[in-house]
Amino acid sequence: MRSIPLRWRIIASLIGLALGTTLILALLARHFLALSLQTNVNLEMGSALTSALALAKENYDAKKRQLQDIGQLLSAPPHRDLNALHAAFADAGLDNLTLRVSPLEQIDTDLSQGPAVSKVENDQLQLVLALPDSQRALTALLSLEALINVKNAVHTYKHIEMAEGDLRTAFLLAFLVAAAGVVLLASVIGVRIGFGITRPLNALLKGTREMGRDNLQYRIPKGRNDEIGLLIESFNQMAQDLVENRRKRLEAEQIAAWREIARRLAHEIKNPLTPIQLAVQQMRDKYSGNDPAYQQFVTNCTEIVTEEVENLRSLVQEFANFARMPSLSLSPSDLNECVHTVVRLYPDARIHLDLEENPPALELDTEQMRRVLINLIENSLDASGKNGQIEIRTRTSDDTATLSVIDSGPGVPLKDRVRIFQPYVSTKESGMGLGLAVVHNIIEDHGGHISVKDAPMGGAQFDLQLPIPDQAIAQPEEQR
Repeated sequence: MRSIPLRWRIIASLIGLALGTTLILALLARHFLALSLQTNVNLEMGSALTSALALAKENYDAKKRQLQDIGQLLSAPPHRDLNALHAAFADAGLDNLTLRVSPLEQIDTDLSQGPAVSKVENDQLQLVLALPDSQRALTALLSLEALINVKNAVHTYKHIEMAEGDLRTAFLLAFLVAAAGVVLLASVIGVRIGFGITRPLNALLKGTREMGRDNLQYRIPKGRNDEIGLLIESFNQMAQDLVENRRKRLEAEQIAAWREIARRLAHEIKNPLTPIQLAVQQMRDKYSGNDPAYQQFVTNCTEIVTEEVENLRSLVQEFANFARMPSLSLSPSDLNECVHTVVRLYPDARIHLDLEENPPALELDTEQMRRVLINLIENSLDASGKNGQIEIRTRTSDDTATLSVIDSGPGVPLKDRVRIFQPYVSTKESGMGLGLAVVHNIIEDHGGHISVKDAPMGGAQFDLQLPIPDQAIAQPEEQR
């Protein structure tokens, strides 16, 4: 049975986590809401608030009657001043009053029937009466704040009591809306995280399948800077290493095959050369005739055959050298000294040296490295001509020393740069194409790499990259 894909498991986990958290919070909120409603809405509190409201109304009616009685009393002579009026209200137990005396014509209240008591704005009870001098009116304002507070409390209680069911419904709807939002948000985040993880994994899976189909050129776009990006980069590097290892293996197989061919050719060609040369020499020596023309003809033929036999011997020697490459004898060596030793063999050549000072010692077979340099310089001289220029440069980086041989010749065509280090491939009209193959083998045996590119002078630039030993890297710069 096929398991659920990873991306959907991630999405489901995030949704489940979000819903679980939301449900727990909803249950806690529901508990506290019920506790709050139970505290605020109960029969005892409702009865108490109703009783308090009744008492407040009775107190309101009593205050109103008191105001009417004291208004009747104050409207009769004798005339009293404002302080005396304050005292009269205080004696009646109405000390929370605001008194104001105004001209009678500024009063809108009808006082023909005596003092008037009414409720005015700002929740106050108002008494208006004409003073005995009939020219002024007294306005007394009594605050009803206590009554209003009780009334508001009762109104609030009744509203909560009636809205209890609505509150629970509203809470449920709010929970459903919040849960839907949380699920949507968790789904979006889950999709982003899930696909962000599984897409690269699927790409890696596709890459491994392509590798299984022997498609070593397949690469995965990185596009990330996290651990998954590092995994993709490692996969691409592994693919590149496989390509490089395959290239080296194929080159090694080709070299081995060509060496076997060269060995057999050298053996098959070398054996008859000496008898051929001896036979023609004997033909020349044994001729005893008196025909000078024929004598000269025999001599010329003997010289031609001898010359060609020598050429074949040189070719056989070249085959033999390629067929049996000697094993390296490595020792700590100065690359610059090796360059100087070879350059001294070409005093008439225009060779410019640009060598780095105090380079680290390399593990080299100096004899084989001289052979490499001689071959590259000879090729450069052939390509550049008599007036050509050659530059030899050495540079070092962290763990690599680079030897560059640069010439001003026509360069190496782009289509030949991959094949030029293979045996029997040459851009020259003469030669067997074994020189650069030998150079390539020597550098590879040193653990290095050789490449060719266009030179700044317009010719070819051969770069030989050789590894720097660990002990040389560890040395302080001043000890090198």
